Amino acid sequence: MDEEIARIPRLLIPDTSPLSLLSMAGRDALDYLFVPQVQVWITDMVAIEATRDPDPDDDRRTEQRKLLADWLADNRHRIRVMETAVGREYEKAMTNWRMGGSVPDLKPSWKGRGDYSLLDVLTVAETVVEDSEAVVLLVDDRRARAALRQTENLNLDILSTRAFIDILETEFGIESASDIWTIIEIGAGVNEHGKSKVPDPLLEDPLYVRKP
Repeated sequence: MDEEIARIPRLLIPDTSPLSLLSMAGRDALDYLFVPQVQVWITDMVAIEATRDPDPDDDRRTEQRKLLADWLADNRHRIRVMETAVGREYEKAMTNWRMGGSVPDLKPSWKGRGDYSLLDVLTVAETVVEDSEAVVLLVDDRRARAALRQTENLNLDILSTRAFIDILETEFGIESASDIWTIIEIGAGVNEHGKSKVPDPLLEDPLYVRKP
Protein backbone atom coordinates (compact mmCIF):
# COMPACT_ATOMS: atom_id res chain seq x y z
CA MET A 1 0.00 0.00 0.00
CA ASP A 2 1.22 3.50 -0.79
CA GLU A 3 2.94 5.01 2.29
CA GLU A 4 0.93 8.25 2.16
CA ILE A 5 -2.38 6.38 1.95
CA ALA A 6 -1.39 4.13 4.86
CA ARG A 7 -0.81 7.06 7.20
CA ILE A 8 -3.40 7.87 9.87
CA PRO A 9 -3.81 11.66 9.97
CA ARG A 10 -3.85 13.61 13.20
CA LEU A 11 -5.04 17.11 14.03
CA LEU A 12 -2.71 18.61 16.64
CA ILE A 13 -3.64 21.78 18.56
CA PRO A 14 -0.64 23.20 20.49
CA ASP A 15 -2.18 26.70 20.71
CA THR A 16 -5.18 27.70 22.86
CA SER A 17 -6.51 30.25 20.35
CA PRO A 18 -8.34 27.76 18.08
CA LEU A 19 -10.38 26.33 20.97
CA SER A 20 -11.08 29.78 22.40
CA LEU A 21 -12.21 31.14 19.04
CA LEU A 22 -14.41 28.16 18.18
CA SER A 23 -15.99 28.20 21.63
CA MET A 24 -17.26 31.73 20.93
CA ALA A 25 -19.52 30.17 18.28
CA GLY A 26 -20.75 27.50 20.71
CA ARG A 27 -20.30 23.82 21.34
CA ASP A 28 -21.33 22.83 17.82
CA ALA A 29 -18.38 24.79 16.43
CA LEU A 30 -15.99 22.87 18.70
CA ASP A 31 -17.54 19.61 17.53
CA TYR A 32 -16.52 20.50 13.98
CA LEU A 33 -12.96 19.54 14.98
CA PHE A 34 -14.12 15.93 14.66
CA VAL A 35 -15.62 16.36 11.17
CA PRO A 36 -12.40 15.37 9.34
CA GLN A 37 -12.56 12.07 11.28
CA VAL A 38 -8.93 12.18 12.36
CA GLN A 39 -7.36 11.83 15.79
CA VAL A 40 -7.51 15.13 17.71
CA TRP A 41 -4.53 15.90 19.94
CA ILE A 42 -3.95 18.88 22.24
CA THR A 43 -1.10 19.74 24.57
CA ASP A 44 -1.54 19.73 28.33
CA MET A 45 -0.89 23.48 28.35
CA VAL A 46 -3.84 24.03 26.01
CA ALA A 47 -6.09 21.91 28.24
CA ILE A 48 -4.92 23.77 31.36
CA GLU A 49 -5.24 27.24 29.83
CA ALA A 50 -8.71 26.51 28.47
CA THR A 51 -10.15 25.30 31.78
CA ARG A 52 -8.13 26.75 34.70
CA ASP A 53 -9.55 29.24 37.20
CA PRO A 54 -8.51 32.65 35.84
CA ASP A 55 -6.08 34.86 37.71
CA PRO A 56 -7.40 38.29 38.84
CA ASP A 57 -5.98 40.13 35.81
CA ASP A 58 -7.12 37.52 33.25
CA ASP A 59 -10.00 37.71 30.79
CA ARG A 60 -12.49 35.81 32.91
CA ARG A 61 -15.14 34.78 30.35
CA THR A 62 -16.49 32.25 32.84
CA GLU A 63 -19.23 30.91 30.57
CA GLN A 64 -16.74 30.31 27.78
CA ARG A 65 -14.33 28.55 30.14
CA LYS A 66 -17.13 26.34 31.46
CA LEU A 67 -18.19 25.45 27.92
CA LEU A 68 -14.63 24.43 27.07
CA ALA A 69 -14.20 22.47 30.30
CA ASP A 70 -17.47 20.58 29.72
CA TRP A 71 -16.61 19.92 26.07
CA LEU A 72 -13.15 18.60 26.91
CA ALA A 73 -14.54 16.40 29.68
CA ASP A 74 -17.31 14.99 27.49
CA ASN A 75 -14.85 14.24 24.68
CA ARG A 76 -11.94 12.97 26.76
CA HIS A 77 -12.21 9.60 25.00
CA ARG A 78 -11.78 11.34 21.63
CA ILE A 79 -8.97 13.74 22.49
CA ARG A 80 -5.36 12.80 23.25
CA VAL A 81 -3.58 15.14 25.67
CA MET A 82 0.20 15.37 25.23
CA GLU A 83 2.47 16.28 28.13
CA THR A 84 4.95 19.15 27.91
CA ALA A 85 7.76 20.12 30.28
CA VAL A 86 6.04 23.41 31.14
CA GLY A 87 2.74 21.63 31.78
CA ARG A 88 4.36 19.15 34.16
CA GLU A 89 6.07 21.94 36.10
CA TYR A 90 2.84 23.93 36.40
CA GLU A 91 0.88 20.92 37.65
CA LYS A 92 3.65 20.20 40.17
CA ALA A 93 3.53 23.82 41.39
CA MET A 94 -0.26 23.68 41.72
CA THR A 95 -0.09 20.39 43.64
CA ASN A 96 2.43 21.88 46.09
CA TRP A 97 0.23 24.98 46.46
CA ARG A 98 -2.85 22.92 47.30
CA MET A 99 -0.87 20.79 49.78
CA GLY A 100 0.30 24.03 51.40
CA GLY A 101 -3.25 25.16 52.08
CA SER A 102 -4.15 26.96 48.84
CA VAL A 103 -3.20 30.39 50.19
CA PRO A 104 -4.49 32.83 47.52
CA ASP A 105 -1.41 35.10 47.60
CA LEU A 106 0.89 32.10 47.07
CA LYS A 107 -0.97 30.62 44.12
CA PRO A 108 1.42 29.89 41.22
CA SER A 109 0.96 32.54 38.57
CA TRP A 110 -0.04 31.53 35.06
CA LYS A 111 1.62 34.64 33.65
CA GLY A 112 4.30 33.62 31.18
CA ARG A 113 3.30 29.97 31.21
CA GLY A 114 0.63 30.20 28.55
CA ASP A 115 3.22 31.70 26.24
CA TYR A 116 5.30 28.61 26.68
CA SER A 117 8.49 27.99 24.79
CA LEU A 118 8.47 27.43 21.06
CA LEU A 119 10.79 24.52 21.82
CA ASP A 120 7.88 22.73 23.48
CA VAL A 121 5.72 23.27 20.38
CA LEU A 122 8.46 21.89 18.17
CA THR A 123 9.04 18.93 20.48
CA VAL A 124 5.34 18.04 20.48
CA ALA A 125 5.17 18.32 16.68
CA GLU A 126 8.28 16.17 16.28
CA THR A 127 6.85 13.51 18.61
CA VAL A 128 3.70 13.18 16.51
CA VAL A 129 5.55 13.19 13.20
CA GLU A 130 7.99 10.53 14.43
CA ASP A 131 5.07 8.11 14.66
CA SER A 132 4.89 8.23 10.85
CA GLU A 133 1.47 9.85 10.96
CA ALA A 134 0.26 12.56 8.60
CA VAL A 135 -0.04 15.66 10.78
CA VAL A 136 -2.05 18.88 10.53
CA LEU A 137 -1.36 21.57 13.14
CA LEU A 138 -4.07 24.07 14.03
CA VAL A 139 -2.03 27.12 15.10
CA ASP A 140 -2.85 30.84 15.14
CA ASP A 141 0.23 32.01 17.05
CA ARG A 142 2.46 33.70 14.48
CA ARG A 143 5.76 32.98 16.26
CA ALA A 144 4.95 29.29 16.57
CA ARG A 145 4.02 29.16 12.89
CA ALA A 146 7.27 30.89 11.94
CA ALA A 147 9.33 28.47 14.01
CA LEU A 148 7.53 25.44 12.61
CA ARG A 149 8.00 26.49 9.01
CA GLN A 150 11.76 26.84 9.58
CA THR A 151 12.21 23.25 10.71
CA GLU A 152 14.00 20.89 8.38
CA ASN A 153 13.01 17.52 9.85
CA LEU A 154 9.20 17.66 9.78
CA ASN A 155 6.49 16.85 7.28
CA LEU A 156 3.29 18.60 8.33
CA ASP A 157 0.57 21.04 7.30
CA ILE A 158 -0.30 24.15 9.32
CA LEU A 159 -3.76 25.70 9.39
CA SER A 160 -5.16 28.76 11.13
CA THR A 161 -8.59 28.52 12.72
CA ARG A 162 -10.02 30.64 9.93
CA ALA A 163 -8.52 28.37 7.25
CA PHE A 164 -9.88 25.31 9.06
CA ILE A 165 -13.37 26.82 9.01
CA ASP A 166 -13.04 27.52 5.28
CA ILE A 167 -11.98 23.92 4.64
CA LEU A 168 -15.02 22.64 6.54
CA GLU A 169 -17.15 24.26 3.87
CA THR A 170 -15.04 23.66 0.76
CA GLU A 171 -13.74 20.16 1.52
CA PHE A 172 -16.37 18.67 3.84
CA GLY A 173 -19.55 20.33 2.61
CA ILE A 174 -20.53 21.96 5.92
CA GLU A 175 -22.64 24.82 4.54
CA SER A 176 -23.17 26.44 7.95
CA ALA A 177 -19.39 26.72 8.44
CA SER A 178 -19.38 30.04 6.60
CA ASP A 179 -21.34 31.57 9.49
CA ILE A 180 -18.88 30.49 12.20
CA TRP A 181 -16.30 33.22 11.62
CA THR A 182 -18.99 35.92 11.61
CA ILE A 183 -20.29 34.64 14.95
CA ILE A 184 -16.73 34.60 16.33
CA GLU A 185 -16.13 38.20 15.25
CA ILE A 186 -19.35 39.32 16.92
CA GLY A 187 -18.51 37.40 20.09
CA ALA A 188 -14.95 38.73 20.28
CA GLY A 189 -16.00 42.35 19.92
CA VAL A 190 -13.60 45.19 19.13
CA ASN A 191 -10.68 46.84 20.89
CA GLU A 192 -10.36 50.49 21.92
CA HIS A 193 -9.44 51.37 18.34
CA GLY A 194 -12.57 49.81 16.92
CA LYS A 195 -10.66 46.90 15.40
CA SER A 196 -11.89 43.31 15.71
CA LYS A 197 -10.12 41.31 18.41
CA VAL A 198 -9.96 38.16 16.28
CA PRO A 199 -6.68 37.43 14.49
CA ASP A 200 -6.09 39.05 11.11
CA PRO A 201 -6.10 36.70 8.12
CA LEU A 202 -2.79 34.89 7.76
CA LEU A 203 -0.99 34.88 4.43
CA GLU A 204 0.12 31.62 2.84
CA ASP A 205 -2.41 29.60 4.76
CA PRO A 206 -2.36 26.66 4.84
CA LEU A 207 1.39 26.21 5.17
CA TYR A 208 3.09 23.05 4.01
CA VAL A 209 6.29 22.16 5.85
CA ARG A 210 8.29 19.43 4.13
CA LYS A 211 11.74 17.94 4.48
CA PRO A 212 14.11 19.29 1.82
